[in-house]
Amino acid sequence: MYMMCVSLNYHRLPAAVRENFVFAKEDLPRANRQLNAEKSIFENVILATCNRTEVYAVVDQIHTGRYYIKRFLASWFHVTVDELKAYAEVQVQEEAVGQLLNVATGLDSIIKGEPQILGQVKAAFAVADENGTPGVMLNHLFRQAITFAKRMHTQYRVSEFAQTSSQAGLHQIKVQLGGVKGKRLAVVGLGQMGQQVVRNASTMGFTEIVALNRHHEIADTLTARYPVVTSAPWTELAPTLEKVDAVVLATAARQPIVPAAQVAALRATQPVVIDLGMPRNVDVTALTAAIPYFDIDHLQAIISENETQKQAMFAAMAAAVEPEVADFFLWQKQLNIVPVIRALREQALSVEATSYDGLLRQLPDLDAHERKVISKHMKGVINQMIKDPIKEIKELSVDSTADADINFFCRIFGLHNLSAGAQRVHEE
Repeated sequence: MYMMCVSLNYHRLPAAVRENFVFAKEDLPRANRQLNAEKSIFENVILATCNRTEVYAVVDQIHTGRYYIKRFLASWFHVTVDELKAYAEVQVQEEAVGQLLNVATGLDSIIKGEPQILGQVKAAFAVADENGTPGVMLNHLFRQAITFAKRMHTQYRVSEFAQTSSQAGLHQIKVQLGGVKGKRLAVVGLGQMGQQVVRNASTMGFTEIVALNRHHEIADTLTARYPVVTSAPWTELAPTLEKVDAVVLATAARQPIVPAAQVAALRATQPVVIDLGMPRNVDVTALTAAIPYFDIDHLQAIISENETQKQAMFAAMAAAVEPEVADFFLWQKQLNIVPVIRALREQALSVEATSYDGLLRQLPDLDAHERKVISKHMKGVINQMIKDPIKEIKELSVDSTADADINFFCRIFGLHNLSAGAQRVHEE
């Protein structure tokens, strides 16, 4: 059997074409079941997001699996198989497994490293699982991919690196204040950038976000939308700045809206000042080191440094994919030995149970505690005796002579009901 991924994604399909190959959320259960009924398809999971439609499947043969998946997709989306061929990318075995790992970690996303795709992978697997279309192989693969992606996101936290000036500014506020819980923020200027700052800041934990704009209606709209946001009239700009812990300035004013006299007044409270204006909204000639101040150039330098660090992290994440793929196929090879190990354990425990019962018959006066101690020690002896043989047969199970080695192992331990063919639990 073979792992296969058939993908319709943003690499080959622009949005105008991609939108024609989207599964509605409510159709995914039926789609998974319908695909699973196709010839050659043993297991399947359909992943559908705004940037990709992908089928992960276990198939009996590469050429037949590829054909029936494409036929299913063509029929579902009302195109010909030949039309679909121009768009679909087919990956098999290691490439298919690697694709899922790259997708789950965000390495194959438009915004590289974004964590939202992991939730979509989990949801896709859950839908398929509820409809019985994954089996042993895809169950293991998707659980492994989800665990791997969680580990990568925890280790590298790429999504926490700011990608825009407004994000970098808010991050600097958090760093300079040592956290934003219990802090007050003023956002001055509510154009597109200022409104984006309010949206992002509204979920960060500020006690209050004071919105100021020359046209007061925009500020009122934001107060209605975000409970943490209040508004202040433009005439209250100066006293507001003296009462907050941080301020983001994002106006298109041609002259500084925070003149030298106001800058001097801020030295007492020392708020963190993020100046997104160009020209700058602060009269910088009055600034001193006492006021933490970041303008566009400061923030762009931070973003550039972030990008350098992110690229190094992406390279490390990508390097971790290959050994993870190898781990999956090592697990697949070792599937052959699972029934043998289970049978050996059962045989050993049967010997232990028979010996224990015989011992109790000869020593009927043992109390409950003594029986428990003896039972525990007998099981410990059994486990120690089979530990090394199990370890050795697991190693042999991935060699080219695995079938002969497993059969020999079974003969030695009297596991006569098992054969190499019966051990292949992943066969049809």
